[in-house]
Amino acid sequence: MAALIAVPAFAEDPAPPVEGVDATAPEKAEGPPECLPPATPVITLGFGSRYKEDSKNRSDFDEASDAEVTAALKPIDEFINDLARQTDYLLLADQSPNPSLTDLEDRLAAANCVIDRIHDWAAADALSELKSQGANLSAPSRVAGIAFAYAAVRDRVAADPRIATIDTWLKARAAQSMTFFDTEAPPRASQNNLRAWAGLAVTRVGLTLQDPALIDWGAASAELVACTAAPDGSLPNEMWRGKLALHYQLHAVGPLVVTAALLHEARPGLFDICDRAIPRIVDFTVAALADPTSVETITGKPQSVGGPDDPPRDFELAWTEAYLRFNPDPAVAALAAPAEKLGNSKLGGDQRLLW
Repeated sequence: MAALIAVPAFAEDPAPPVEGVDATAPEKAEGPPECLPPATPVITLGFGSRYKEDSKNRSDFDEASDAEVTAALKPIDEFINDLARQTDYLLLADQSPNPSLTDLEDRLAAANCVIDRIHDWAAADALSELKSQGANLSAPSRVAGIAFAYAAVRDRVAADPRIATIDTWLKARAAQSMTFFDTEAPPRASQNNLRAWAGLAVTRVGLTLQDPALIDWGAASAELVACTAAPDGSLPNEMWRGKLALHYQLHAVGPLVVTAALLHEARPGLFDICDRAIPRIVDFTVAALADPTSVETITGKPQSVGGPDDPPRDFELAWTEAYLRFNPDPAVAALAAPAEKLGNSKLGGDQRLLW
């Protein structure tokens, strides 16, 4: 039976300060993680805002509503995290030379586990009934995580009858996001970090299915968000968030960078658009994480992240691997160097294995 989430009032932006899940890979590919039992597909999703009704810039949390949103999204995030553990194992195992027959069988078992779990959700048409604005804004980053896991295993199970069902379902989820952000999303959300996450999800699905229309929309979304950047690299649609401005600037960087990296062949030049907007955004963000004074000057508020006392968490820096592959930068490398694991399930798991 599919999970059904109650539907309170609409929300403009449901992303919390703690957004993203560390996907932990095994240190060495000794064997695949246990394939967990099927997770109940979440078909219908709807919830209200995390923020107080009188919080005009969506920076003051309503404790009860925040907990409700987190609870609604938890089964989806746990599902994505479980998928990432399997694909992290596969990516690590692929680095081992001269695999034995047992090694190859283990890899196939892990790939089949991922296909089975995603097929369960595809066959149930999961995430097809998004009943609130908040649900429509939150779903794309979760679809991205599923799409990354699928991309890691699809070619390992060629001619499998489950593939057609999953392909159809992911294309429908991509189309759902495109329609919402093109026609229904609030003005800021249509050009902020949430649009960037939608662009990443659609891009990953488009590349996997070799669908030019999806790829074009993903590239256009990254360009749309990146080109809103001010000359200093700050994103106006994140700076309005008061004490959460730098958090949301950082939350936008991940999907922008990874989308540009994914599309370096199919739609090259995204790192160069609008006077190298994405590198300017990255430069501003990295400098502000070291010293948030620049953001505090814009917002007039102390920030929730940044400076020696509030450094970003490792999963928030997972994007740095994709960035450094195409944009060598000592400051970015130094920021990421202390991270024990650059894992984020919504970006496909352990980025050091991916990039």
